[in-house]
Amino acid sequence: MSRQTRAAAGGTSGLTPFLVAGVALVVLAGGGTAAMLMLGSGGRKAEAAAVQARPGGSGGGQAAESLVSFETFVVNLADPGGDRFLKATIRAVLSDPQVAEELQRDELTRSRVRDRIISVLTSKTVEDVASPGGKDSLRQQLQREINQSLPDDVVSEVLFVEFVVQ
Repeated sequence: MSRQTRAAAGGTSGLTPFLVAGVALVVLAGGGTAAMLMLGSGGRKAEAAAVQARPGGSGGGQAAESLVSFETFVVNLADPGGDRFLKATIRAVLSDPQVAEELQRDELTRSRVRDRIISVLTSKTVEDVASPGGKDSLRQQLQREINQSLPDDVVSEVLFVEFVVQ
């Protein structure tokens, strides 16, 4: 059967396979992009909700420690002109795993802690946070501020896992 006879009889033309392949490619690309976006943001939220408990050191009587991760902070620094930003991902080491679990579950307490962290970060200038000594001072100040929102000074350490000034 010739091409003209197939077209007249409702057969496929030479463009149909290319059209089908093009549609399939668009569907696959869209699905892949959607999956990447969902998995990417889901992973970040899972990290933000992580509380990891670890037994204390090898010296028998030490208490367990827990690591609490906060979502990334992006704040304006207190520099003149307001054109400098700080992006920081912060984790807190807590000496009481029960308080760490409560911090993850209780939205009010978590919001109060985040508010204190934001207040401290936005009060700093580039000069305050640029040096290693400035970062250490910031860690200590954040530890004090977070402990004011939690019982019994349970925050033993504040860690920066990401710290970018722009």
